[in-house]
Amino acid sequence: MKIVKKIGIVSIICLICSTLNVSAAGSASISASANYVEEGNRVTFYINLKNVAAWDLTGQGYGATSGCSLGDQGVGDSGTGSNVNKTLSVTCTATSVGQISFSISGNISSASGNNIEKTTVSTSKIVVVTEPRELDTNNYLESIGVKDYKITPAFNKDTMEYTVDVPATVNKVTIEAEKESSYATLEGTGEKEVDEGANTFEIKVTSETGVERIYKITVNVKDENPINITIDGENYTIMKNLKNVETPSTYETTTIKINEFDIPAFYSETLGYTLVGVKNSEGTQLLAIYNEENNSYTLYNETQSNQLLLYIMKINEAKEGFIKSTVTINDITYDCLKLNDTSNFILIHAMDIVTGEEDYYIYDKENNSYVLYNDELMNMYVTETEKYKQVILYGGIGAVVVIFILLIICMRKPKRQKKKKITPESKEEKEVRIEKINVQKQKQDEEELAKEIEEKLNKKESTKASKNTTNNKSKTKKKETTPKTNTEVLNKVNEATQIIEDFEKTTALNKEDLKEVKEQSSKTTEELEATMYDLFKEDKPKKRKKKKR
Repeated sequence: MKIVKKIGIVSIICLICSTLNVSAAGSASISASANYVEEGNRVTFYINLKNVAAWDLTGQGYGATSGCSLGDQGVGDSGTGSNVNKTLSVTCTATSVGQISFSISGNISSASGNNIEKTTVSTSKIVVVTEPRELDTNNYLESIGVKDYKITPAFNKDTMEYTVDVPATVNKVTIEAEKESSYATLEGTGEKEVDEGANTFEIKVTSETGVERIYKITVNVKDENPINITIDGENYTIMKNLKNVETPSTYETTTIKINEFDIPAFYSETLGYTLVGVKNSEGTQLLAIYNEENNSYTLYNETQSNQLLLYIMKINEAKEGFIKSTVTINDITYDCLKLNDTSNFILIHAMDIVTGEEDYYIYDKENNSYVLYNDELMNMYVTETEKYKQVILYGGIGAVVVIFILLIICMRKPKRQKKKKITPESKEEKEVRIEKINVQKQKQDEEELAKEIEEKLNKKESTKASKNTTNNKSKTKKKETTPKTNTEVLNKVNEATQIIEDFEKTTALNKEDLKEVKEQSSKTTEELEATMYDLFKEDKPKKRKKKKR
């Protein structure tokens, strides 16, 4: 009996082992992307192989198609010797109305334990090819909306624009739409991000013919219960959504209660500050420090330089030795201290955002940098400033002395240059000088001659007046001739004198000019001599007449 039980147990175990080693036989089938296709369009056939380790198949399309075959992909294996599932695909073009029949034949191999089972397959798939239809022109929507919200106005396929209002706390909405024609294409639906204010989205429907129709939905992110505050006399509204606001350094996001609303905020454990987003009337988004105890707000700022991250604070009282003023940093105006109105030494009161410590910092405009202020640094600055003042003072005095000396040199220099110009005398200048001397000498001779003639004429006039024996005719003729002769002589003398004076006024006579003056003078002298000759010639006959008597 025991032996029989043992044999039974062994038989069961062997049966179980043999069952485990048996695997399902391999199979092959064909499917298509569509059962109907229009002439000119394409259809894809899929050869589905299941539980195969290798395959050797041929495939060909027949009927209303051409050049459609399985090709090299009809032969292959799993690469591991184990059974796998494999899908092969072939795309055929419908070339005419009728049918496309795609057939495969061959064998597939499956691994079964240590054995290989080979199976012969032969199957096909038929797709009907129809005449081409006219393209659909429908590009209308069947419905449109925003999930969980009601659009305005109610949908009508001929109405192109819609609006919807959502709370200020909403960051995203889902746009839904359905097209009327299955042949049309639809774009613009799905989840969309929204910001505070108006957000417009387009839903585009394109017909099979390529004509577009655009619907629009405007999502208004609206604060129905705004929290209005005032900071430094300017009106602000607290933001209930900080999605587009970057978290400041050393801060973490949090939520606080203001007027029973949940307001997103930032909190710094180091500084103990709570920041909320605020927006002014122009829509500019800023951060403000919220003081829960007295329900007050102060505009927050951050400025970074030289690895310092500072929050610049207001200055209530001026530090000794400074005056209170303002400075613009990154387009924002802050309180500051200066030594005087024109000083470039700028002192700001700020808090180190990393450490939370407040102190004074020296701000450098050119480098946009900050240095921690201390009295020693200030004393050093003052000392250096005094040094620079002394250097500038002494340098100015020295410059004045140098300029004075240069002026004296410049004033004396032209005289020396003038002497140098007079000292050298060229040959031409020497000739001009000699000619000038000759002309002057000739002038003196002419003046003496004219004087002598005038004295002689005066003497002669007095002699003739004393003689009563002269007849009236001769006396009349003499009176007519003598004044005429005297006048001519004087005119010639004056003309010669004028020529010499003109010569003296000339500062730079050349040889030709001097020659012309000399000739003119000589000519005048000749005329003078001729006049004198005529005068004496007239007197001589009269003397002879007297002798004859």
